[in-house]
Amino acid sequence: MSPLNNLGRLKAVLVDMDGVIVDGMPFHLKAWQEAFASMGIEVSQTDVYLREGMDPRETIQQILREKGLSLDTQEIERINTIKNQVLNAIFQVRFIHGSLEFLSKLKARGLKLALVTGTRKEVVERILKEGLGSASGGFDVVITAESTERKKPHPAPFLKAVVRLRRIGIDKEDCIAIENSPAGIASAKGAGLKCIALTTSLPEEYLKGADAIFHNLEEVSRLFDTAVTE
Repeated sequence: MSPLNNLGRLKAVLVDMDGVIVDGMPFHLKAWQEAFASMGIEVSQTDVYLREGMDPRETIQQILREKGLSLDTQEIERINTIKNQVLNAIFQVRFIHGSLEFLSKLKARGLKLALVTGTRKEVVERILKEGLGSASGGFDVVITAESTERKKPHPAPFLKAVVRLRRIGIDKEDCIAIENSPAGIASAKGAGLKCIALTTSLPEEYLKGADAIFHNLEEVSRLFDTAVTE
């Protein structure tokens, strides 16, 4: 079913937030569309979802390049500011079906958990506190937008998580990442991690850089169950 191996020795799982734990991408999409519309530019769902987790200014610049457009620095900052304003106004905490149960199951097995997201720390803490009862959400490592200068698809966010896990005695060979975007997959693979992709945001054709692709966390949970019982 999967080219993954050595899951039986797994000690830590590193997960993205939007599209893996939280169903936040529809809010990000609306915010981006409104922000670009302020400049008379139309963007599609695919334009936004392909760049999930990336630095917002790089997201803007990439979309502009693809459309053969250019804006000055002030205009780019305006789009980014409007995007954040709209997102803050409309965002609601909605968890992916089965995600809280999945995290609880991993913790019950004694696995360490790392959250690796490009979302700002204040938003992450709000989400974790609302859904998991504390600002850390029970995660052993939390990497947010402020944690690294370079963002996904650069490996820096996952490399930072790997370093912190190593401090508590876990090597990256005993870890696996769960992502749902090309940028996230590239970041995890660039950090030397095995990576599972979920089709919660994009179809399989965009996720082929992952070691395995699943449709939902229930399927991933069954994979882990099989590994534990073998």
